[in-house]
Amino acid sequence: MLQGHPWVFRGELQDVPDDLAPGEIVQVADARGRVVGSGYANPESSILVRILTRGEREPDAQWAKERLDAAVTRRRRDLPDVSDLRLVHAEADGLPGLVLEVMGGYAVVSPDTLGAQEVLLPWLLDEIRALGPEGVVLRAVSPSRQHEGLGLELRMLAGDPPKGPVEVHEEGIVYLVDLLGGQKTGHYFDQRQNRLRVGAWSAGRRILDAFAYTGGFALHAARGGASQVTAIDSSSEAIAALTRNAERNSVTIEAREENAFDALRALSQQRERFDLVVLDPPPFARGRSHLPAALRAYKEINLRAMRLLPPGGILCTASCSHAVSEDDFTGAVRAAAADAGFSGRVLGSYGADVDHPVRIEIPETDYLHCLVLVKE
Repeated sequence: MLQGHPWVFRGELQDVPDDLAPGEIVQVADARGRVVGSGYANPESSILVRILTRGEREPDAQWAKERLDAAVTRRRRDLPDVSDLRLVHAEADGLPGLVLEVMGGYAVVSPDTLGAQEVLLPWLLDEIRALGPEGVVLRAVSPSRQHEGLGLELRMLAGDPPKGPVEVHEEGIVYLVDLLGGQKTGHYFDQRQNRLRVGAWSAGRRILDAFAYTGGFALHAARGGASQVTAIDSSSEAIAALTRNAERNSVTIEAREENAFDALRALSQQRERFDLVVLDPPPFARGRSHLPAALRAYKEINLRAMRLLPPGGILCTASCSHAVSEDDFTGAVRAAAADAGFSGRVLGSYGADVDHPVRIEIPETDYLHCLVLVKE
């Protein structure tokens, strides 16, 4: 924490008041009694305090406005021609637990911690409305909320609800996103540049997009001139959204509702071949205790995918698990290559797009690892 990390765990504190209230703004002092920062507390969470300000300054609505203004200014500088994007990336923008995105003209707020919902959001709601969205949607569906003692919520905070799915535009692709329609569909902006890369490699190739979700990679591959695109996801809701997205973009995608682990195993046993395979699974590890199982899962899917590639075939494989470091993930892929007898070059190693900034003092913000290999 003294080196800039905003999380303070209960075990790191010598004295904790018994009557600490959820969402209460508290000061954190060092062993000499010097105040080193202030933040919001949650006695229900293993992270007892999330630091908002350093030194003697106490956080308030004016401070929160300054943080929001700074985040919006950075996005307008870094992505000047992009209208659908992430405006606030929680800790990375100095607003712990709070995510703010623009989708189809609506502001979508996702508070993943109690303090983000009970403290930061009330301070910032009028400022978010002043950005000029058609409405403000509370989309609080992250599983991490259960660790904060919070339930799931999907509702309007301001304005009229959209009459149906909104259109999210990304590099020439249109996604139909139902902001209020369910917990399992939405849109993720972090892979924007990696989807573009896959599209550029797809001309004339046979593509497999496993864990396809609503079709981000598959749509770019189809638009990039792929000879065939197969997309697999276990969620019927995601497959339905993917099918709508394919129709909206006038491309052909074979969408299959299957467990991707089972499908990869079956395709490998059938000796199927694809020229490019994308693996973009949901998080396998929500915490360090899940790391061994997550690494086994990453090794398994990468081993199966490698066996589907002919010489010259490309594997684009990703991890978005906060608890899995880049070294952890690369090690799992390397172990898969050894077992699969796979030899190849690393074409690139990539992270999230710039609207998901990484802070050097907060390793958890560097959560997305995308490794691209070509088989030789």
